[in-house]
Order: sequence, then C-alpha cells, then structure tokens
Amino acid sequence: MFHQFQLQPCVSQPLAWKPRRILRPPTNFEDLFARYYHRECMKCSKSPLNPIICLFCGELLCLDDCCQTTQQHASADRITHTSEMESHAECCSSSSGLFISLTSSMILVSRGRQSAIWGTVYLDAHKEEDRNLKRGKPLYLCETRLRWLEYDWADQEWQRVYQWYSMFHSNVFINSIRDCHLHQ
Repeated sequence: MFHQFQLQPCVSQPLAWKPRRILRPPTNFEDLFARYYHRECMKCSKSPLNPIICLFCGELLCLDDCCQTTQQHASADRITHTSEMESHAECCSSSSGLFISLTSSMILVSRGRQSAIWGTVYLDAHKEEDRNLKRGKPLYLCETRLRWLEYDWADQEWQRVYQWYSMFHSNVFINSIRDCHLHQ
C-alpha cells in the first residue's frame, strides 16, 4: 500500500530575495546635519573632520586617516590601509556601500577598493545643488534623485558616476569630495 504524501510548505509565503534597501533620508538636509554633526565616531571617539553616514544602517563613520586599519601582508613586504568606509561597506552591505557626506551633501559609493562621488539627493528651493554647502541655502530631499539612486543601487550600474577613485590613495578621494563643486 502506498500512501500519498501531501507536501506542506515550511513557510506561509514563498521565499523571495529582497535587495538591501536604502534608508529614507530626512526631508531637510539641516535635520540630518543637526542630528550627526559633531557626534563622535564610534571607532576613534573623535568628532570626524570628514563625517559620512551609512545609508543602510545610519551609522556615523570617519573618512579620516585616524580610522584606517593597517594590515601587513606576510607573502609580500607591503602594507594595506583600509578606510573605515571600506571596512563598514564590507560588513554592512557585502562590500558595496552608499554613504552621504555631511560636509558636502554628496552621495559616496564604495565598491571594494574603489569609491566614487555619485552626486546629491538634496537640492535647494530652485532645484539647484549646493555642493559643499557653500551658499548656505536650505536643502530639501529630491524624490527624483532618490529614485535614481535607488535604481543605480539595485542595478549596480552607477550611470551618474563619472570617475572611480582607488582607495589606496584615499586622500585624493577626500580632496575630490571637498572640491567636487569645481567639477559640475
């Protein structure tokens, strides 16, 4: 005698892969700035000169040299420096990360040992960027740009990235963030 077995699903809903979602930034950049500026980095306990915020978990990070980790490679006589942004992207979002710079409002993309400036999701009342916050105008979240960022993240295409920087020379990348208003 054969018994018919009826398979029962282990879960009530079908399993589906869901990509990592970007946290929704506040409507006003000023709210984001006020919440994070002058807070201490959890790694070095200092207020960062170049503070960035992870757009997946909201953690404040330091893009400064003080939070780099150093690794000596035994097979070759070389030392590798890893920025806190790279380390955080590795553990938070499988080596591809998105961050917002508090001193420039720019979105930073980290992918392995490379980083790039994506642009900004905050515009003033006239729909213009205030890169590096030079004009001091209130900035508001642009829904269209946020959707572009979400699309680029989902596709990993990075259509709006013009130049990738090697993090072996992180000072060049940091200077590019500081001077990004010159490259409009």
